[in-house]
Amino acid sequence: MLTQENYRWDQAADIVILGYGLSGAVAAVTAHDLGARVLLVEKQPAETHCTCSSTAMGVFLSLSDIGRATEYMMALNQVGSQPGLLWTDAEMVKAWVTYTAQNKEWLARMGGQIKYFSSAAEFPQLPGADSMELWKYRGHGLRMMQFMYDLVAARNIDVRYQTSALRLLTDNAGRVVGVKMVDGRGGTPKELNIRATRAVVLCTGGFEEDEAMKLQYLRVYPMYFAGGTGNTGDGIRMAQEVGADLWHMNCVSARLCAKFPELPLGVFIDFSGGGWSQRSMKTKKEKAPAGFIIVDKYGRRYMTEELKPHAASYECGWFDSHKLEYPRVPSYHIFDQRRVKFGPLAQRTSGPTGPHQFYKWSWDNRVELQKGWIAKGETVGELAASLDMPPENLANTIATWNRHCRAGRDAEFGRSPLELVPLDEPPFFAIRLFPGGSNTLGGPRRNGRAQVLNPFGEPIPGLYGAGECGSVFGLLYPAGGGNLAECIAFGRIAAENAVKENYERA
Repeated sequence: MLTQENYRWDQAADIVILGYGLSGAVAAVTAHDLGARVLLVEKQPAETHCTCSSTAMGVFLSLSDIGRATEYMMALNQVGSQPGLLWTDAEMVKAWVTYTAQNKEWLARMGGQIKYFSSAAEFPQLPGADSMELWKYRGHGLRMMQFMYDLVAARNIDVRYQTSALRLLTDNAGRVVGVKMVDGRGGTPKELNIRATRAVVLCTGGFEEDEAMKLQYLRVYPMYFAGGTGNTGDGIRMAQEVGADLWHMNCVSARLCAKFPELPLGVFIDFSGGGWSQRSMKTKKEKAPAGFIIVDKYGRRYMTEELKPHAASYECGWFDSHKLEYPRVPSYHIFDQRRVKFGPLAQRTSGPTGPHQFYKWSWDNRVELQKGWIAKGETVGELAASLDMPPENLANTIATWNRHCRAGRDAEFGRSPLELVPLDEPPFFAIRLFPGGSNTLGGPRRNGRAQVLNPFGEPIPGLYGAGECGSVFGLLYPAGGGNLAECIAFGRIAAENAVKENYERA
């Protein structure tokens, strides 16, 4: 921990915000509008700036009923049948619910272009699930973040791109009073001490791009993510050094995604065609355009393919203690020519193949076949051989699946009859899948005022957090748009409370 009586300060601001994603932008706008001098620090260069929020679909929660939403969130956070044992405490749930219910009004008041999307909880069987109301920013996450950048620019908030925060600076009493950082602009890195006369707000995201942290903390490895490239756990380590407690470190918002060596991020797959991600959030009324199944490395189905968009990755975490391996890592998306005819296999609503267009997937999938990203076999046996998979296993699995389709009932995993489309139009194809998806959730524990806490539950003076850096969510995720909703809600909570700090270092 860096502490000393007198620092040499190079610059000062009332509120120093680390990280320029959605939570950082919301916190900056809120703090500025409350009269604070704000410095917003982002380690990525302006021209290549990419966050989890900007690669997201742009869907966010804005609750329809606070009482019902509280009931749902408390049920979601209950750990088994252990009374009083919760992933997230009631105070945090109350703060999240109260502010999330205001999200759409806040964005609309700021001039944001939003529209109603759907009502769809991730776990509709829990009480209060009907309160999960989803709204969407027009133009997806990319346009949503451009809107936030415009709000920040209109206020002339000081934004320091290409500047990496290194350590939090504290006084001798342990209060966070500033940040040591390196300004990389201009070619020659320059170390600076920035004084925060009121508080520092951590909006640095998770650790999706730090392999060592993923190996140590997550339930299965490897795991890949489709969000921002700058999330390497910096804020988590800085908070640890000044005494922060951690929570939710083994929790993720994730399902299964593809990962190709040529791309830095994971890719979401539109498994059956026709916009899988959007259909998964709505009541399915029409039969899926094409059939598919997901199998383990031995060619066996292991779950219903109606994946929980933010929890299915946990299904991959079974470890075979005899073979010493995760049999479901990798898994495989198995499909036939029927799916190929429906257009790009990659989703176009989020991730690197979404509006950001880090990679433009070919319409007929031919380029990706040539790259070897998609395996192909004229027969099921030929496809299995190319995957180093027992051919008889995959053949039996597909034959069983086709029988389920003819019967109109998935006797193994209970998949919806609307999803029962056979695999009977050769050639056959496969894409390798890994656990992964949106983002990690762990980081510094915080309270309902967004104050970062030490292991004894006491606030660390001068330090706040927002967004996925210590998310409110534990093992289970409430509904699509939960993290964007949290960024909007806790960005405001952190700023509103941080500006009340009246500490001024002499």
